Amino acid sequence: MRAVVVLLIFQIFCTSFLFSQEVTNQLWLEYRPTYTFSPKVKVDMRLSFRDEFDDTNWHTWEARFIPALKLSKGFDVNLGLSFLETSQALQLSTTEIRLAPGMRYKLPWERVELGAWARFELRWVYNKELSDWTYTTRPRLRIFTDIPINAKSMKEDGFIYATSFIEFFYQDDDDVQERYAQRYWFRLGLGYKLNQNWRFEMLYNRQDSKSTINTSFDELSKQNIFVIAVRHQLNKQKK
Repeated sequence: MRAVVVLLIFQIFCTSFLFSQEVTNQLWLEYRPTYTFSPKVKVDMRLSFRDEFDDTNWHTWEARFIPALKLSKGFDVNLGLSFLETSQALQLSTTEIRLAPGMRYKLPWERVELGAWARFELRWVYNKELSDWTYTTRPRLRIFTDIPINAKSMKEDGFIYATSFIEFFYQDDDDVQERYAQRYWFRLGLGYKLNQNWRFEMLYNRQDSKSTINTSFDELSKQNIFVIAVRHQLNKQKK
């Protein structure tokens, strides 16, 4: 069964190369701390910097906070709050606030972590050149998995694991001017779990997006995104 899922994802990933009009390359640096208040309450955070190799005019700073409440084994509800500062183009910069209520479920498997995460994203984007706010919404659905390579469970320490997800975005309003309006992306990479507090990941993203800046929204582009991430459990997890 696992082999079938991997092959299907790989097929979707390879098919995406056939329809690309433009391919660009980006580097993302991420620090992702988590603070656990109780067995049922935690806050996931992310601080990131994103830069494009091919265009020195595009880069993004992001801070994200996701408090989550565990309702049952493997299931939680969460509320994401993100702040982004982006240089979209030579004469276009934006400030963005995102609020994203969501639900996340992990199957109760011991060896492999497999789950889905659904969010409804509310976006407020401020165009600094026009001094204007734009509001839009964006549902998104992610299917994710973590598979230990040289361990029996993700709960162990000192092992290498494979990590992957595929996520789809539905944009019902194209009024927001941005360089990369995401449609879907696929991530695949390797991680090393040092202990219960530290994980290190090297990841590759393939992103399908469209530009809404002074161009037809039908134009398609793709991005190769290389991600270096550090995941940090800030406090000892409470049982």
